[in-house]
Amino acid sequence: MPIILKTEMGEQFQMKSDKKNRSHVLTRYTPESKIRHPMRLFKEMWSDLKASRNLAWRLILRDISAQYRQTFLGYFWAIFPPVVTSAVFILLNASKIVNVTDLDVPYTVYVFVGTVFWQVFVDALNAPLKAVSESKSILTKINIPKESLIISGAGQLLFSLGIKLLMLAGVLLFFGIPVKWTVVFLPLSIAALLLLGIMFGILVMPVGLLYKDVQPALLIATSGLVFVTPVAYPPSMGGIVGTIMTHNPVTPLLGSTRDIIFRGIPESLAPFFLVLAATLVFLFIGWIIYRLALPIIVEKIGT
Repeated sequence: MPIILKTEMGEQFQMKSDKKNRSHVLTRYTPESKIRHPMRLFKEMWSDLKASRNLAWRLILRDISAQYRQTFLGYFWAIFPPVVTSAVFILLNASKIVNVTDLDVPYTVYVFVGTVFWQVFVDALNAPLKAVSESKSILTKINIPKESLIISGAGQLLFSLGIKLLMLAGVLLFFGIPVKWTVVFLPLSIAALLLLGIMFGILVMPVGLLYKDVQPALLIATSGLVFVTPVAYPPSMGGIVGTIMTHNPVTPLLGSTRDIIFRGIPESLAPFFLVLAATLVFLFIGWIIYRLALPIIVEKIGT
């Protein structure tokens, strides 16, 4: 039986055996870093990305089924967080604790749109760590394309997003809010929010796999960041809150999403595309870090 020994850098060695007339491919780890051969690394990343499609689809179906199988409220859990957050801000505004006026649409609609797309970003932020953490047992036993886990997490995000958008459409119809023709560009702004969240999620994921403190830290961070993001009020505040909000990368994406729905073309597209371009760059860097770090982390988890 010829056995092909394949190193992480693509080198192959053959061993012969007469028990069975077939070949096996084994992986031999070498101390040499893959980053020293970037073109070979990029080729391997692209090859694994293409090979991830079938496995990712099966993981998506499995995880969606498992997520809602034993729940009483079912798919309502996909819309529960933005509904609760919207209700809190609506009560605060009705009590004049949060006093927001001079809006083009009713405050209920304004805050509901903000919380829905904020939750899209938060879900995307948590998706990479959640997807890889749930597959630890697979990673320690089987060498699968690593990108399939991220793609499966993105697939679950899109499923949840579809439920949120249906609910959002119902709210707009209920309040009789006309949407602009520019709504056809809504997928672009949603994709930007998803990619921004996934980018941050991939960058913190290696640390999150090693230390359980990261997941609750993300929950605390996003709970606080919602107040320095134009979710429930326009980004026209002064002081330190206004400064943080201005430099918050979610601000131009969320603002552009609202403008696309209610006003038409966003007032300023430059910040939107600047954040999008930076997101794509750091997303690629995060992909490389993910590829290099995951085998080491899996080895530590396995031991």
